[in-house]
Amino acid sequence: MSEHELSEAYHVSSITSKNALTELADKGYLVRIKGKGTFVNSQEILLRIPEYAQNYSRTSRFSSNTIGLILPTMKTGIDQQLLDTLEREINLAGYSLSLSITRENQEQEAAIIEKLRLQGVKGMIIFPAEHELYNEAILRLALEKFPFVLVDRYLKGIRSNIVRTDNYDVTQTAVLSLIQKGCRNIVFLSPDSSNTVTAERLAGFRDVLLKNFIPWNTENICPIPLSVESSEEKEAIIRQFLNEHSHIDGIFCVNHEMARYVSRILTQNHLWNQYQVCAFDYSDDSRVSHIVQDIPAISKLCVKLLTNTIQYDTPPAEYLVKATFVDSVCP
Repeated sequence: MSEHELSEAYHVSSITSKNALTELADKGYLVRIKGKGTFVNSQEILLRIPEYAQNYSRTSRFSSNTIGLILPTMKTGIDQQLLDTLEREINLAGYSLSLSITRENQEQEAAIIEKLRLQGVKGMIIFPAEHELYNEAILRLALEKFPFVLVDRYLKGIRSNIVRTDNYDVTQTAVLSLIQKGCRNIVFLSPDSSNTVTAERLAGFRDVLLKNFIPWNTENICPIPLSVESSEEKEAIIRQFLNEHSHIDGIFCVNHEMARYVSRILTQNHLWNQYQVCAFDYSDDSRVSHIVQDIPAISKLCVKLLTNTIQYDTPPAEYLVKATFVDSVCP
């Protein structure tokens, strides 16, 4: 690219572009050949420049030995356990960890994926952000066959490494326990997302009701819009739903966050005798039946799948990890 082309491309004066090229040439980054133009120096010469050699060494160490881990939040015990076990497994496999948090923001997720690729990570473990649709950045990883593993949430129709809980089966087990305790009007409490995790848990919920001849309709679902970010507003939506549906006698919470709101509402209003409650990943209250995901097994499989893909270019595989149901201690 000529000095004139540089000036136009970066909207600077010709003097500025000329000075920049001269400085880079003086430092050894560029070589100017009369009658031919300006070129980047060879790698051998560049490595003699202390600044370049230092940055090159740092980047090489990072790219040759680093796995990127992308998590949506770090708010709950399950998030912290996942990070702890993944970090341990990644170290055991001989890699370093680069952690990023998306805060359930899909744009941030895409930016992080791009940043990690530019930094030269060998592969990624991704727990996708909560959203109606999957990020195009993840789809590109699959299409370009970049090594990655999806945790729990996955892309339908796209072959990729996936490690997930047996959401459908364990949800049926948990909801059946509510039915066996006499519940006939059970609500499915969840963020209003159509991702694969929510869809699997909702399918298990619906099917176990129908198998036990319990009517299924929209009153069995309390969706919390993804646009609602305030904890207070989410809790108010749940409180209003329970007030307007006084016949509800059982509550199935799709995650720890939903269970936390329900527990607070029932405690504040002395309503524990009116409801049976079950939740994913919520062991904070013995009155709540809960599902325990096998996080150590999930982490071990994630790292195994990813390192096999990095080292041996193995075809994509999917693992289903069984969860455990723990019944409540009745109040």
